[in-house]
Amino acid sequence: MNDNVRTITYGTLVVFVIGLFVWIGFIYVNACGFTYNCLRGELPVERTPVPTLIPATMPAMQTPVSEVTTAEVCRVAATDLIDAWVEAGSPEAEPFQFTDANGRQCEAVSDDVKPLLEALSKQLVDAGTPLP
Repeated sequence: MNDNVRTITYGTLVVFVIGLFVWIGFIYVNACGFTYNCLRGELPVERTPVPTLIPATMPAMQTPVSEVTTAEVCRVAATDLIDAWVEAGSPEAEPFQFTDANGRQCEAVSDDVKPLLEALSKQLVDAGTPLP
């Protein structure tokens, strides 16, 4: 009885090792054939190790320079802008002056105020408050 367990264990190990060699051999034969100088894993000589960039032939695109930069933007609360528009007599076509949050003199037109008034009236209608 003792010989049977030993025989099965050794037989299993031998079959595993033979199977491992057959598997490695099968992979090698499929990749390289029956030669000992397999060059499939090497890169061809005509390639460079670092890809080369093709130089651009067109000139670089020029970005337009805007007249107003972020440092020149007037910062003002919506209610202060509406108040300044009303104090100026609610002009439709001509610009009106106001002072922004930084204390600078700024200029706006009625088109700047109209979106604020529309948003305010929408909020009042949504809240159920009747408009005069």
